[in-house]
Order: sequence, then C-alpha cells, then structure tokens
Amino acid sequence: MHGGNGFRRVADQAIAALTVVVLALFAAMVTLVFVQIVDRFVPAFSWFWTEELVRALLVWSVMLGLPVVLYRHAEIVIDVLPLRGRLQRWRLALAALCSAVFLVLLAWHGLAFTQRSGGFPSPTLGIARTWLYAPIPLGAALGAIALLIRPRPEEIGT
Repeated sequence: MHGGNGFRRVADQAIAALTVVVLALFAAMVTLVFVQIVDRFVPAFSWFWTEELVRALLVWSVMLGLPVVLYRHAEIVIDVLPLRGRLQRWRLALAALCSAVFLVLLAWHGLAFTQRSGGFPSPTLGIARTWLYAPIPLGAALGAIALLIRPRPEEIGT
C-alpha cells in the first residue's frame, strides 16, 4: 500500500506542507481575533467582516488539520475494549476503515452541498459560499486518503 520510501517521503512532505498551511490559518485567526478586540474598544474602527472570516478560517483549519492528525496517529483514541496482539491490529484496522468510509461519505455529500450552496454570497465577506463550504469535502477526502496511506504507529519517527 505504501510503495516504498519514495512514496513515504512524498506523503510526509505533503503532510508537512499541510501543517504549515494550518499553522498559517491559525495565525491569521489569532490576528483577526485581536483585531476584533481592538474593534470593540476603539471608536470609529469597524471591521465588521472579521467575525465571519474567523469562522471560515476555523472551519478551514479544522478540516485541513484533520488529515495531518490522522496521518500522524494523533487522534484521540477511546479504548473501551482493550485487546492485544492480532486482535488489536484487526480492531484498529476496522476502526480506520469505518472512519475512511465515513470521511468518503462526508466528502461526497459535502461536495454536493458546496455545489448547491456555492452560488450565494456570504453575508459580510461578499464572497461565494463555496469558499466557506469547500474545506468540508476537501478535508474529508484528504482525511480518508491519510487514513489509507498513513504509516503504522511503529513507523512514526523513523
């Protein structure tokens, strides 16, 4: 499934690039929240559109952060049925498969929703809502791919 070291190197670089994008989105959110604080206390300073942009950036950062978390095995695992050895590997594989199926369905329906709603402008930004909804199918699709190509936990850091 992994195709050797070349594939792994490309996948690792793609995840590193996506991490940089998510960090940039987060930095933009923090900056805009600071602008919102200033906006509330400084008279004649009104950037009303920052709240909607922060909300949009939050969705983008979460959905683009999803494949990063999944690829690195950094998701929160709730272990209510402790198993060992082969049974544990099968359970983790089944959980990854179920998660991938869910993400594919989310990507499919998210894309349909984005296409249906994209022609309408956002209230304050004035941009097509496509930009507000696009991270859902994109992040879900990338998350499903990340689940399928991610290294085994024992390969992380080697």
